[in-house]
Amino acid sequence: MVQRQEASYPLQVVVIGAGIAGTLAARALAERSMDVAVIEPDLPREGQDPARRGALYVKPAVEYSPETRFAHQAFLHAAEYYSWLQSQHPGSGFWYQTGTLQVAWNEREAERQEKLIARNDYSPDFLQPVSRDTASQLAGIDVPGGGLWFPRGGHLFHSGMRRAALDHPRIRTVQAKVTGRPVKSQTTGNWQVPIDTDAALETRHIVVAAGASTADWFPQLPLGRIRGQITRINAVEPALRATISGAGYALPPLDGAQSIGATFDRDCQDPQVRDESHRLNLQTLNDWFPTLGSRFHSTDIKDGWVGFRSTTPDHMPITGVCDGLHLIAGLGGKGLAYAPILAQEVAHSICGQPSILDPDLGNRVSPKRFL
Repeated sequence: MVQRQEASYPLQVVVIGAGIAGTLAARALAERSMDVAVIEPDLPREGQDPARRGALYVKPAVEYSPETRFAHQAFLHAAEYYSWLQSQHPGSGFWYQTGTLQVAWNEREAERQEKLIARNDYSPDFLQPVSRDTASQLAGIDVPGGGLWFPRGGHLFHSGMRRAALDHPRIRTVQAKVTGRPVKSQTTGNWQVPIDTDAALETRHIVVAAGASTADWFPQLPLGRIRGQITRINAVEPALRATISGAGYALPPLDGAQSIGATFDRDCQDPQVRDESHRLNLQTLNDWFPTLGSRFHSTDIKDGWVGFRSTTPDHMPITGVCDGLHLIAGLGGKGLAYAPILAQEVAHSICGQPSILDPDLGNRVSPKRFL
């Protein structure tokens, strides 16, 4: 159970943000015997929020670029980490390793996948090319083409994962808003973090992992903010058995409903669920996965959820130190894939351990590349 706890001072680390990256960073630090306080005005509640499910998937490029190399390493790490975290909290039930099928939904995508397989030698533990018949068997319904099968992919409940990550004796949660820029004491070297519910928190280190709001902390970094809406809709038979990705994604049904999405709204900052976005999700699904999309109608929509992606111009995330603060940002639409390894990287940095990324990838995710 996640609840507000009183923190002793000074703390070793304060994490600002209890989203995916923030909670996983807190857990990585706690596993290294660090005392951590997580500040968040909207802490995860009991129970699973049915509208907040996400897919674990990546889209490797044809060439083994640095971005693809990072995605490859991050994906395998994430799949292993979520399985481990759930094993530590057996009642959490947040992670479903169904496998992820990346469908060759049109001729262009089929050609891209063929080139990818021809030019790379991936382990079958990461991905396997499959025919349309095999893809349909894995998915549980007819799919528009063959594809790439990621056996360690799947989907998870955001709230359940976050609660499991925070369930550690060295993690304390503070339900509050940060009201100003932290100030570092010239005498003690500690940071003072002002909050709206109590006296300032004193800490040795700060990790800013506030999702799209991280841009407000670091205006010198080119962080974007892109809206995404998920649609939850009444399930149909036959039911999906695997997580499916294409021009969007579709998740297997749970409790009589399945999730599809997500929109990519560059010019909309509305935090409310919009009917227009639901219609767009349905139309997009029908375009790339017509055997499933044609079965849904607007009257089948149950509810939805809106979030905002933190993005970068080069599509690589950011982790490192900026203005004396550690940060995790710019995960784009791959938060579930990228957050676990970036959380470990931050923990290694704070604890003085070697980077888990090779020097080239470490430089490519560093904020210094933009400064």
